[in-house]
Amino acid sequence: MRKHKTIAVDFDGTLSFGRWPEVGEPNTELISFLKRWSNKGNKLILWTCRTGQALEKAVKWCEQQGVFFDAINDNLQEYIELYGSNS
Repeated sequence: MRKHKTIAVDFDGTLSFGRWPEVGEPNTELISFLKRWSNKGNKLILWTCRTGQALEKAVKWCEQQGVFFDAINDNLQEYIELYGSNS
C-alpha cells in the first residue's frame, strides 16, 4: 500500500501569478507548501495545458524555485501499474 499522498497542481495562475504564455511572479506561499509536502515523501504532479517550449520553460522555472515533479501532465507510474491504465 502507498505510504504517500499525491497533489496535482496547475502552473498558470496557480504556481505562477502569470497568464499563458508569460510566466509571472512566483506564488511563494504555495511553493513553500509544495516543498514541505515533497520533503515529507509525498508526490507532486504538474498538470498544465502548456506543451512544447512553453512547458519546458514552466518546468525550468519551477526547478529554479526548488519545486521538482514526480510526473508532468501524466499519472504516476505506480498508479498506472496499480490500475492497469493511464486514465
